Amino acid sequence: MSKPPATQEIVFVDNPSLLAAAVEAISEASIVGFDTEFVSDATYEPRLCLLQVATGDRIFVIDPLSRLNLREFWLALTAPGREVVAFAARHELLFCLRDAGRLPQTVFDPQIAAGLVGFGYPLSHANFVRRVFGIRLAGSEAYTDWGRRPLASQQLKYAADDVRYLLAGRRELLDRAGSMGRVEWLRSEFEGLLDRVSQAGQQERWWKTPGLSRMDGRILAVLRELWRWRDNRARTADLPPRRVLGDDLMVDIARRSPRNVGNLFALRGMDRPNLRKAGPEIVAAVQAGLDTPEEELPALVELVRHDDPPQVALLGQLLAILANSLATEYQVAGSMLATAAELQEFIRWRLGLSDTEPPLTAGWRGEILGQPLAELLEGKRFVHVVDANSPNPLRITRFEGVQRPYRSPPVP
Repeated sequence: MSKPPATQEIVFVDNPSLLAAAVEAISEASIVGFDTEFVSDATYEPRLCLLQVATGDRIFVIDPLSRLNLREFWLALTAPGREVVAFAARHELLFCLRDAGRLPQTVFDPQIAAGLVGFGYPLSHANFVRRVFGIRLAGSEAYTDWGRRPLASQQLKYAADDVRYLLAGRRELLDRAGSMGRVEWLRSEFEGLLDRVSQAGQQERWWKTPGLSRMDGRILAVLRELWRWRDNRARTADLPPRRVLGDDLMVDIARRSPRNVGNLFALRGMDRPNLRKAGPEIVAAVQAGLDTPEEELPALVELVRHDDPPQVALLGQLLAILANSLATEYQVAGSMLATAAELQEFIRWRLGLSDTEPPLTAGWRGEILGQPLAELLEGKRFVHVVDANSPNPLRITRFEGVQRPYRSPPVP
């Protein structure tokens, strides 16, 4: 277990001179810890309430609500050559993309790293600090209204603790990854995280709407147009999109595709005044989806499948047993090694139902899973219990030197 970091000075930044000092300190540091506090339940985009940065000897808690010009801060944070350490970093990276117009070149996410070196995934920040440093942090401020001022000293300490252990935690995790030969595993995951965040900033996310199963391309096109209408309306009104039109109702409208306001208002949930006023716009969005040319219809082949033969689901359950056993053996989090969808994707590829080579054949996942999964599907390996009292009671054994089990003849 690593030694906890030394006490760091906490600087609350709420004026331009202190902000300039923070920017200077960030500019002089090659690695910084970063976290944010924000609220997202009342506005279209999350409202930043605090920015926390650790530079080694100091922690800067920056108040974005103090009418500060943060342009230089964002440019310094994301400057080429600087590594940003952020726990469960997706939100922090999205803020970088939004407010700096770019991502850091290098990121280190201790939550991801912990899952690859035997600590488990996804750990909370408090559990991460306890596991790595043996320190129990003070109670959570999960219900704090970070938009209110002034902030209490306890709240400022909580915010500072979110970055206090990041740099030392990075060192500990890198040392552990090095001893396990997994530094490249970490780097590949962090690069993938940056790629996913970058793509998320460029893509519409209508296809993430719950309830898309068994929608054909035409209905998906209607849903896409409804999503675009809702997104534009929410952005204009500065409201969360679901406050404009809930997901369930949006999906129901897409499925029914009403062509006039009379049919639209007959749907349950359309009795809200703001929706009734927007009725003609909603019907217009539905019609735009129905009028989409055939060649422009969306296709969610990889997300919504109706044509899988029954063995895909059954074999997926078998491969999940193998994957979980190997995850335990290699001390990696099972949820990071392979999801059920990824295993089924692998099966489709091996059965010739897909031409796209799946991610489970590449990188560190391929090192662990590629050959065992293929050989299990080929009948060259079998799963058996070796010790029911062991945390990992299963073994996956090749048939080499082992009598193959009896196979019944095919039914004529």
